[in-house]
Amino acid sequence: MKQLELVIVQFEEVKRLIEVGRVPQLRLAFILLDSAVELIMHRQIQDALALEHWDFRALENYRRAEDDGRGNDWIRAEIKELEGQVTSKGKRKKINHSFPDKIDFLVERGSLPNEVGPVLKRLHEYRNETYHRDHHRLEVIRPAVLIYFDTACAVLSTYSPGSVADEDTGPELDRFIEGFTGYYDPFDLPERAANQLREEVGLDLDVVRDALTEHLLGRLEELEENIRYVEGFFPDLLPGDALRIIQVAEGDTEAIFNRDVMRSRTYPHDEGDLVTLRERAAALSGITEKHALFTEFAGIETSFEELEKQATFAVEQIDDQMQMQLDAHREK
Repeated sequence: MKQLELVIVQFEEVKRLIEVGRVPQLRLAFILLDSAVELIMHRQIQDALALEHWDFRALENYRRAEDDGRGNDWIRAEIKELEGQVTSKGKRKKINHSFPDKIDFLVERGSLPNEVGPVLKRLHEYRNETYHRDHHRLEVIRPAVLIYFDTACAVLSTYSPGSVADEDTGPELDRFIEGFTGYYDPFDLPERAANQLREEVGLDLDVVRDALTEHLLGRLEELEENIRYVEGFFPDLLPGDALRIIQVAEGDTEAIFNRDVMRSRTYPHDEGDLVTLRERAAALSGITEKHALFTEFAGIETSFEELEKQATFAVEQIDDQMQMQLDAHREK
């Protein structure tokens, strides 16, 4: 129960931070949620790998025998059979170090619902941005935290505490034990806690959907404004050239100085993509399943973020050039 209590306390603290609702608290809530999810997944994986212990050791022994020249047809047959039953060393190493690989492993084993995988992966990227790079998606941090809390509850509901020995526990866990009537299975406690926590925090899907849709459409509008800004700076452009200029690879001097060469290049995005992105963002209003909603949101967001950065950089370069020209004029 102590292991479960450690996780539950994190969820309770996240709930409190969400109630405060300010950006510093929401940022911390995000980090705590991600930590809780990774801790649960780590424990689930360790339990799964422990079940492979004897087969894994046998496989290693058979391989050593083969390497030492003591192999035979029976040993080779055993190696082939066991390789299909145990998790390889290479995969174990990846799972140990990679959050996405942890998710994939548990989804493959049926320990996590398939639909939560893409949501967890994208939200973990948000966490890395705010934790490692001081980048905070302020416009969507509250809906993102609410979605993460709901998804983390889905992960919690799949958790097996491993041990349910009677131990002294704190009020954060005790409140989910109190009120049981009739037969009480302590292994049901994670799911019971997850359902109650989810209900207490709540997820107003309509509000979240509107916030995500508005956020995407606003960013796409700003992207198109930046493209038009680049277009207005160069007098000799044809339709679509501004979008091409933004995407020219750094160091591609031929394309930078020769419009014909630039137009001959192939780029990730064209004007039709911007139309499609706007349509996909607007279509979020018709998605009623929470995991599908955020998965589509994340897919749209990911598909144009690099272009968004390129457009912003191009505008900044133009502004810097114009400022240099203005400063030079003033000095005269």
